[in-house]
Parts: sequence; C-alpha cells; structure tokens
Amino acid sequence: MNTRNRTFGWPALSLLTIVALLLAACGGAATTAAPTAAPTAAPASTEAPTAAPTAVPPTLEPTPGSPITVGLMTDDSGALAIYGPMLERGWELGLEYATNGTGQVAGHPINTVIKDTASTPDTGVSLAREAIEKDGAQVLVGSPSSSVALAISGVANENKIIYIAAPAASPDITGKAFNVYTFRAGRTSVQDALTMGAALVKQGKNFVQIAPDNAFGKGSAAGFYGVVKGAGGSFTINDTPEGAGAIFVPLETTDFTAFLNQVLDAQAEVLIVTWAGTGFVPLFQQMQQLGILDSMVVATGMGDNQTMAAGYADAIGSQGVSVYHYSLFDNPVNNWLVEKHEAKYGTPPDLFTESGFNAAIMLVKALEAANGDPSADGMIAALEGMTFDGPKGAYTIRAEDHVLLQPMTLVKLKNTTDPDFKFFDLMTLFAPEDTAPACAVPADQNRCK
Repeated sequence: MNTRNRTFGWPALSLLTIVALLLAACGGAATTAAPTAAPTAAPASTEAPTAAPTAVPPTLEPTPGSPITVGLMTDDSGALAIYGPMLERGWELGLEYATNGTGQVAGHPINTVIKDTASTPDTGVSLAREAIEKDGAQVLVGSPSSSVALAISGVANENKIIYIAAPAASPDITGKAFNVYTFRAGRTSVQDALTMGAALVKQGKNFVQIAPDNAFGKGSAAGFYGVVKGAGGSFTINDTPEGAGAIFVPLETTDFTAFLNQVLDAQAEVLIVTWAGTGFVPLFQQMQQLGILDSMVVATGMGDNQTMAAGYADAIGSQGVSVYHYSLFDNPVNNWLVEKHEAKYGTPPDLFTESGFNAAIMLVKALEAANGDPSADGMIAALEGMTFDGPKGAYTIRAEDHVLLQPMTLVKLKNTTDPDFKFFDLMTLFAPEDTAPACAVPADQNRCK
C-alpha cells in the first residue's frame, strides 16, 4: 500500500505561468537558495573483511519487497498553499491509477513522505535533504514554487537521484539549470507563451508586463517577451531581453497601486499579467479600481477553479490559456481521474492536479522498466523519450532537455458561476509539437539537437 508521512516547514511566501487573455498562473519564492549543507555520508562498515576481493562485486539488486520512498515536496503553507493540495491529490490518485490500485511496482510498495516547503527555497533545500537522509527518499517530486523547484533540483543533482518537477513552470528548470536527474511532469511558461502568441499580437502592437520578482515571473516574462518580439510587437518600457518589457513585483505584495501606476504610465495597448497564489485577487481588484481593465487589453492565464469564481467575473468573453481544466478533455484517463476525484473529494480535479497525476505515471512507468530499481541510471534511460497517456492526452518527455511535450488549450471564458466550475469553451486544442519550446540547455552540455 502507499503510505504517507508529512513534514511541515515554517510558513513563508512564494510558481506557474498560465497565459492568455485574462488571469494568472503559478509562481515561486524570491531567490533560489544554494544548498546549505552537504548530504550525510553513509556510515562506514564496522565489520572487517574476511578476504580480499578477487573481482569487482556485482551491483546489488533491491531487496524484493523493499519499499521505494518518494519525497513529495509541496506547499501546504505560504503564498502558494492553494496549489499544494492539488499536487498531493493528483499524486495520490496517479499512483492508484498507474499501479491498478496496488500501490506497488514490481513488488515494491511506494511510500510517500510529504514535505511542506512553505514556498521557500531554503526550507525546500532543508526538507529535501531531510527526505533523503532521514526518510530514505530515493526519488523527489514537486513543487508548486519554481524557486523551490530550482533549489530542490540542485539537491537531487548532488545526491544523484531522480527529481520530477511539478507543477513549477520556470523554463530554467530544464534550461539554464538543467541537470540529467531532473524531469518535468508539467508545462513550462514558454509553452504558455507559445500557446497565446498568435492571439496576443492581434490585440495590439505595444505591450507591457507585470510579473512576480522570482524565478517563475522572470521565466514567464522572458517567454512572452520572445514570443511578442518574434511576432513583431514591441514593449513601451524595459524593452531588452533582460528587462523583458516588465515591471517585477515582490510576490508577497498586497497593495499593487504603485506598480499599477507604472503600468498606466507605460501607455501600452496590452498588459500581460503573470501571477499566482493569494495575491491574484487583490491584484485584479486594484486593476479594476484604477481603470486598467477599461483602458487596455489585459492578457494572462486562466487560474484555478476557486480563483476563477472569485476574481474573473469581469473577464467574461476573454480568451486565455488553461494549463488544465477537467471539462476540456474526454479520454479514458481524464474520465477516470474526474470520477475518482469527485468520489473522494467531492469536487472535480483542479488546475495542478494533472501535473501531480502525471508525475505518478512517470514514476511508475520508469520503475516498471527498471524492474523496481529507483537508482538514477535505469530511471534516466526509462524516462528520456518516454511517452504516456495522461489527463490531457498523449505526452512525451523530450530526451535532450526533459521538457514534457503535451497538448495545450486556448479557451474562452463563458461564466464564473457554474456550480461544477464549467467555465470555459474550448477554442483551440494545440498538439504537443505546436507549442514545443526551443531546447535551452547550456551549449557546453551538448544536448540540444
């Protein structure tokens, strides 16, 4: 069976981008922290050898039936706490689906240890090390915050264990900060931008952005900047690759007045908004109060179900990207997920449930290919190039950079009051190759084809 333990970090504030015409995404904490301590070394044997070995001993196989422990790095507190339960529920149901309800792979039970990073990189690093050194985690999964995910990726790299990042969306996770142990179970903010690119330049030629001052916000802004510039658009302020035409705002901000006045002063036709977490509703309330929604087109992504109901009433008729919405996909996997989620939790799956579900499928398929051995070499070989069916259809893990190619949706908001959260009409379903981002692994690693 699948067992779960939980560890909580200190509450703090902190990932994703969704993109489109009206409202937010998923962000991260402020700066990515470097690892704070080296991993504890394995204790030396106290027994004297009985004889000198005559040959290199063979690699030992895992003991049959020994549990495989996964450290699930989530947010149950902090600015992205609304996303933690989505990830956890998706992971739990994904394991049930992928193991046919047994909670085992090749005879090995999967033990999940839950760690609350509180959207804080330092806490994420500490708890990732705790998961590995104290709890015996052989694989890490999560988190909602991009800044935390980048920090955890470093820990996985040092310890040479697999890390499946979900739902963090910063392109750096599989780009500038690429390492061979880190894979994605969700999309990148560049995939968001590519989904919305054609629609954005139809709304105007002059742009400005507002985004959180963290890894997620900067990655998202850079993605939109490249798409808009490539389509012939321009930015009225900070029009450089470094500035990304953006105003960057601390994630913990609740009074956005000063930043929104900068938006008005920019005199752009289109405002691209990247945001996530608890600040989303006050941000859009204050935009409305200052007349921004009346004076320019507001482009952003469609959020989670509760945020849509609470903050999108003035956006009826707008178009945007939906990372995942349960009502848009009719296939056996999504239908299974919706039925099980509603039966267990009394509500349909939400925005980031899908990425947790994907992570579980990826883990189980890789372990099956490795005969239950979670060590990195076999898992990497199984994960690179893997294809699988998930809630949105067919997914492929691109071998060169571990980006998850996947269907993406452009939607139109039709209401925010449906009791079953059926808010959208599907406008365009993009095939995975239609929104595939360019490989961004540093050239010295010689991975991009």
